[in-house]
Amino acid sequence: MARGGIRLTCGLMVGLLLTGCNSGQESLPPDDAAEQVRRNSVEEVAELLRLYKANHSNKAPAKASDLASYEVGFPSGFAKVKQGSIVVIWSTPFVDGASDKIIAYEKEAPEAGGYVLMQDGTTVKKLTTEAFKTAPKAAGSGSTAK
Repeated sequence: MARGGIRLTCGLMVGLLLTGCNSGQESLPPDDAAEQVRRNSVEEVAELLRLYKANHSNKAPAKASDLASYEVGFPSGFAKVKQGSIVVIWSTPFVDGASDKIIAYEKEAPEAGGYVLMQDGTTVKKLTTEAFKTAPKAAGSGSTAK
């Protein structure tokens, strides 16, 4: 194949990648994308907590710095916990099937609603302000210590 043909082929491949050759998925509208980022951050916190538990004989972390060794894999979740935009009820173990008690939540959830992680360690829900206020919180140290 001549040089021009190779350049054309490469150009077409790059063009396809840039214009949406994304396995049939539609891109999310801006509001949905922002919502997904918020949800993903809470899901990252869930993963941080699960990894800590798995690597520390089922012990729950007591503070944000306990999760620091997992920051590389989950930078967004760790940053949000460290800066306090996601609040964790520290020293709280996961309980299988306990999808009724909150273990972590977006800082604004009490006043504006938001995403929460339930004590089963896998369930992430978006609650209204009213639902957050009435939802049971997991028992733990209650501290937001960093």
